[in-house]
Amino acid sequence: MKNLAPHINVEDSRLINGLRALVAIICGLEDAQEEEIELDFSNTRFISPVFAVSLLVYLSKTQKKIQLKNYSPYMQVVYMHDPLMPDKMRASMFSAVLQGYKGKTYVPVVSFPAIAESDQKDVILSAVEDVIISQLYIKSNIAQGLKYVISETIDNITEHSQSERGYIFAQAYPNKGFLDICIADTGITLLGSYKAAGIVDYESDIEAIQAANRRISAKNLPNAENRGFGIYTTKQMLINGLGGQYMILSGEALYMKGPAFDEFLALPSGVRFEGTIVALRIPYQNKLFNYLNYID
Repeated sequence: MKNLAPHINVEDSRLINGLRALVAIICGLEDAQEEEIELDFSNTRFISPVFAVSLLVYLSKTQKKIQLKNYSPYMQVVYMHDPLMPDKMRASMFSAVLQGYKGKTYVPVVSFPAIAESDQKDVILSAVEDVIISQLYIKSNIAQGLKYVISETIDNITEHSQSERGYIFAQAYPNKGFLDICIADTGITLLGSYKAAGIVDYESDIEAIQAANRRISAKNLPNAENRGFGIYTTKQMLINGLGGQYMILSGEALYMKGPAFDEFLALPSGVRFEGTIVALRIPYQNKLFNYLNYID
């Protein structure tokens, strides 16, 4: 069995830093001749939501047998080794667990049922949102925008992905005034969603991400073409309204946008995520922000 023990310390300057660290690891895993590999986190200092959730998505579909060992203390307290599954717990127990995080700067990795019409899913995610808002004393104007972008992103997962479960993980950086949230599924990717809807105009993952950013929907609903995957409105609110950063990763393609960058990129050869991952950097101290200015 091959052992990989990378040195990991994800800096918080950009959302993509977590992905860069993970891609380097995945390239090592994919290049290894062995099918059984130990991924040792002994040399890990800090990870980000993007790193953690993207790794879980990758591990869910890889054909290699990868054993994770020596989780760092931070990885353990955020439940990366064993994501919380609230629908498998008593509601009172999940509530009690979340209450324990009200004095923290993070919400642990939560795996939720990715079913379009699910009261249970809505209750779980509302509880997560409430804890985040309480942790950071987020004012109502920002809280409304926060709830919108989380809800819109998760609705897209449950409506498009054909995934049984999704992930959400949040980490705040109070000294810098922003919050990172990563939400993902292990479904059929954006390209797969278009194909499942009978839209065959796109042949690659990067074409599918570009289409979603042009507000072309895979939903078979009236006016869906104008709504797209909710990406446009989320980007407008997050970047133009709050000065944040947005990233979406699906299959072999990546899109990222912030106040000073707007890029579509192909992932390195051999690196692929069977699902869709959305990362949001949300500055939460803008007193002038009004989310209604960005709703179509």
